[in-house]
Amino acid sequence: MVLPALSVLSTVLVDVALIMVVSKLLGRLMAQVGQPPVIGEILGGIALGPSLLGAVLPASQSLLFPAPVLEQLNLLAQLGLILFMFLIGLEVQPEQLRGRVPLASRVSLVGVLLPLLLGILLGLALEQVAPDLLPHQNMVTGSLFMGTAMAITAFPVLARILKERGLLAIPLGQLVITCAAIDDILGWLLLAGVISFSHSGSLAGAWPALLLTGLWALVLLVGLRPLMARLERHYRRKRQLDPALLALVLAGAILSAIVTEMTGVHYIFGAFLFGLALPRYGPLQRRLQLQTEQLVVTLLLPIFFAISGLRTTVSVLQGPTMLLALGAVLVVAIGGKYLGCWGVARLAGLPAREAQAVGWLMNTRGLTELVVLNVGLSLGVIGPALFTVMVMMALITTAMAGPLLGRLGYGRIGARSPQTPLPPATL
Repeated sequence: MVLPALSVLSTVLVDVALIMVVSKLLGRLMAQVGQPPVIGEILGGIALGPSLLGAVLPASQSLLFPAPVLEQLNLLAQLGLILFMFLIGLEVQPEQLRGRVPLASRVSLVGVLLPLLLGILLGLALEQVAPDLLPHQNMVTGSLFMGTAMAITAFPVLARILKERGLLAIPLGQLVITCAAIDDILGWLLLAGVISFSHSGSLAGAWPALLLTGLWALVLLVGLRPLMARLERHYRRKRQLDPALLALVLAGAILSAIVTEMTGVHYIFGAFLFGLALPRYGPLQRRLQLQTEQLVVTLLLPIFFAISGLRTTVSVLQGPTMLLALGAVLVVAIGGKYLGCWGVARLAGLPAREAQAVGWLMNTRGLTELVVLNVGLSLGVIGPALFTVMVMMALITTAMAGPLLGRLGYGRIGARSPQTPLPPATL
């Protein structure tokens, strides 16, 4: 008996169920060995792509992920990306910056500029050695994107690592989370500039998109402040986040994403700015995070991981050119971020152990790097082979944070760390 072929909708539903199960199982497995669950979820996406399923059962992959189905899954993935960026904006806490801005800003600035510069130089070198890795017609665009990708730190993953290891309550953890928040904002500003430059091909042509996006940021952060205050008052009065209010907030994030897409930057920035503009009232923030994360983390982000995995082909990492490219990317990404952050921390008077922890933690890239890489791939700035190389870099830099923290004496997940004070003069 021959089973009838599944419709596009039925195949999409089968894929969604499969993606959720695989990503969560691998995420739980990684958590049991002391790694962030996001690593397992990314690996789940890679396993469903050509790197594993496509290599072992090519017919099954073509049956599960034909082009019409991928189009539908990609729409769900982009919705998940918008809501994820909204959550990133919502997680930024201005009060965390108080008292730690001088040192944190120096660590973040050097920790961004050094890998940015090294990444630009690496991009220029790769375009000479293997031009297919950076196929964009404008050589400067590819190099700027490489620098931006090297400068990224994954704020959400880093925050969870610090929380799981009991580091958020000590001065070191507070310093690192402040550095990550500043780094996050700098990284998105850099990416916005690169996207505008890639569309226009010149610095002069990039300014209108950036200015329009900046104007929209002012509208959200300043012009709509009274409306945001009414949102907070409504929640204080009702003491609950009713479905209508949640729908209004999520619709606002989506509409804001549309605005920045129309300005010529990218929709992820609109969602980020909307999350940043919401009132910093603790109970409202926590309720929004809780109810939105359930949808995003359980359903939509795993689909984004799967789409990224389907674009990742580990088999390209063979031959001297690709292995050299992978080695160079790892050296620049890890060395640039570590040396920049560690060096500033040591010069500021932090003990060697704390300075090393700052350097290794700021190397965490995780999901944020995947967001940047997917933007670069969709713009044609990087090719599929370099996309795979950079995905491997994101996995390695995120996976190494836990073991290196353990070697420095900061224990495993759930352990309490010593209350080592930072030098008062540097805070």
